[in-house]
Amino acid sequence: MEKLLLFIKSYQPDFLRVEKLLASIGKFNTDNIPVLLSVNNDDYRYFRKRLPEAVDIIRDSDIVDCKLKDGWRYQQVIKAQVNRLNICNAYLCLDSDSEFIRPFSYADFLYDDKTPYTVMHESKAFKDTMELLGMDSADLFQSRALKATRQYFGTHGKAWDYGPSPYLWSTSVWRHFQDHFLGERKQNFEQFFREMEEKAALPSEAVIYGEYLLKTRVIDILPVEGYFKVYHYQEQYELEKDHFDLERLSKNYLGIIMQSNWDKAADAPPKPSFFDFLKRKS
Repeated sequence: MEKLLLFIKSYQPDFLRVEKLLASIGKFNTDNIPVLLSVNNDDYRYFRKRLPEAVDIIRDSDIVDCKLKDGWRYQQVIKAQVNRLNICNAYLCLDSDSEFIRPFSYADFLYDDKTPYTVMHESKAFKDTMELLGMDSADLFQSRALKATRQYFGTHGKAWDYGPSPYLWSTSVWRHFQDHFLGERKQNFEQFFREMEEKAALPSEAVIYGEYLLKTRVIDILPVEGYFKVYHYQEQYELEKDHFDLERLSKNYLGIIMQSNWDKAADAPPKPSFFDFLKRKS
């Protein structure tokens, strides 16, 4: 049983991004934290053929057989059920458009071998940036998802933000959620997701995890801010690009994300050092 796993969920259109992410992990993963890549069933052969055997790849159906057709909702269900593999106590859930920018180790993510930190903060700086872009910070997606989720768990208090990606999750929390909350409702995760969407709002797996942990205290809550600097919108990057400096960012963040819904410049082949890293792992 691994104490921590770097878990990547991807699919074929993001293949080049995955290569870049793996390259950054190879460069900065000082403790050699194990990595697992899960891909859509139909894309498994594509990834397996193009990535060396040193990269551990599984099919999404090895985790759970999800019937949702919408990719955004589908990937949330897959990410939230890694506990079914019974291979780790905690995992850092990474999207393909993530990239590490400085060395990292177990100590960045774990308080002790069984207690990961909890990404949980008020997100004031991000909300202020959204206001500068003309968005109502009280009506952002995470705010609506939080309000909807609290109707199920009866939680209250400050409007916590449990992101952004990458998410750091304890498998014990997800297992407790599935065995107790969903078990009592006689639902699986996908059915609960559909119900939330029909009755309330677009669900968020990060908010579900955070609010359920807040309700149950399955593990000790040791809050941290988000690990990566995330550029959710092109307008956000344009606002800050004159001050964009990886060296400066690396003093406070482990990595960056230029979300793939707008950053098409990331669709470029990785540097040769990526393949050198894979050779060393073989």
